[in-house]
Amino acid sequence: MSTSAAHRNVADLTNWFLNAKRSLTSVTYCTRGNEIITSTRNAVIDASIMASRTAFLQGGIKDELKLLQRARSVMENQRDVARKEFQVSIKELDEANHRLDAILSSLRTTEVETAFSAQDKAEQKQRTLYDFVDEDGIENLRSQLRGVIDQVQETDENFESHLDPFGALLKSITESLHTLSKKAASSIPNPVVAISPSLQSMEEHASQMASLLESLATHYDLCSLALKRAESHDAGQEDDPETEEDKANMLAVLEKDAGEVDDVVNEIKERLDEMEATSVLVEKTVRDIGDHYRCVLGLLSKMHDGQNLLVTCTVQSKEFVHRQRDNQEVIAERLDELQRLTDHYVLFGDAYDALLVEVGRRIAVQRQKDAIIHDALAKIDILNEGDLNEREQFRSEYGDYLPSDIWPGLSDPPGAYMIQPTDVWEVPNVKPGVIENAMTRRAAAISSGGRQF
Repeated sequence: MSTSAAHRNVADLTNWFLNAKRSLTSVTYCTRGNEIITSTRNAVIDASIMASRTAFLQGGIKDELKLLQRARSVMENQRDVARKEFQVSIKELDEANHRLDAILSSLRTTEVETAFSAQDKAEQKQRTLYDFVDEDGIENLRSQLRGVIDQVQETDENFESHLDPFGALLKSITESLHTLSKKAASSIPNPVVAISPSLQSMEEHASQMASLLESLATHYDLCSLALKRAESHDAGQEDDPETEEDKANMLAVLEKDAGEVDDVVNEIKERLDEMEATSVLVEKTVRDIGDHYRCVLGLLSKMHDGQNLLVTCTVQSKEFVHRQRDNQEVIAERLDELQRLTDHYVLFGDAYDALLVEVGRRIAVQRQKDAIIHDALAKIDILNEGDLNEREQFRSEYGDYLPSDIWPGLSDPPGAYMIQPTDVWEVPNVKPGVIENAMTRRAAAISSGGRQF
């Protein structure tokens, strides 16, 4: 081999050797690739654990949410039943109060006959039956009713102030759970199913990168060996034909491989870039699973709040039921008093009409007595007139013959009579029209079973 050819071979070998040496820095790409694979494998494990925990917690939250909703439904039903009972009581109270107002209005317009008063009628103020109403008693009863109604509303509002936040929290959890379930169904994959293909692709890239790196290392070793031999030839060693042929073949291989070094390095880099891109997708998948897991943990914290509110609402529910039962009993008692008070004043109005009718009856009886007395006195007068004539006739026939002291009463006139009451009493002089109106109202009341208010 000529000296110039030998120098050319040494220069080429030196360039190839240096390029091969530089290509070995691709080991960092392979190292990074192995790191990505390790990270991805760990991500699969972490994601699987989080997904498993998420599924378990989410199922538990759903089950417990049903229990909380059922408990809330029971308490809402208690509230609704109490409200319906209260509305029924309010309606009954309104009706009873309306009846009382109606009879009181009737008593206000019913004037008391001045004939019933023993005072000077000219100075007497016109009275009505309402003047005999116990206004303080009515106002006291109504005040008690207003008080118990306020207590009912206050108890209801207090219970509502605890039940509303409980319901709002359960609604929030339900909506969040629905959103999470919908999101998980559409965008949160099974980590093993989602990441395993990416991991397999990464492992294939890593295997190819290792093989390519190994070929670069082999090329570097051959370049190093060839360069050493070329330097030995320059030192004066004789050429061996067989060795020269081997050298020529080796140089041809090295020349061919040297032309592919940059492509191999680029392929390793491209494969790493693909692994990096896939790693980004894996990280996003893991991040999505982690975000979903943390959201479920947030729901779990809300569930703990819901449990605390359930305890509070349960205590409030028992107190609510107890208080409303007591309030309903008080309302029932006051309603009975209101109805009895109304009935009392209805009967008072009826009794006044009966009083007028009684006055009319007594006037009729007195008139009957007066007629009997007048008739009796008239008959006595007739008898006295006949008696007087008979007495005068007797004295004219026999008086001259009878001594005056034989019967001192012989000349007395017939006895006179006067009828008068043994007690001082007076029937009120009520106008006939008033009595007739009272009799009409009494008849209507009797036919209808009593006054209607």
